[in-house]
Amino acid sequence: MTRSCTHKAPKNNFSARPVPKDDNGAGGRLMAAFYRLNRIIDGPDDGFLMKVVS
Repeated sequence: MTRSCTHKAPKNNFSARPVPKDDNGAGGRLMAAFYRLNRIIDGPDDGFLMKVVS
């Protein structure tokens, strides 16, 4: 079943709020740790190399 949405949000319908410096720094450290621990190595050292043959 395919559904389509005909509702459109009004123009300029958003909100913004500053993030405290300490919270922003903590979020940045968490994101940096995630990227460091979950990096994807591009090339032959990648543990997910696949050979596709037809």
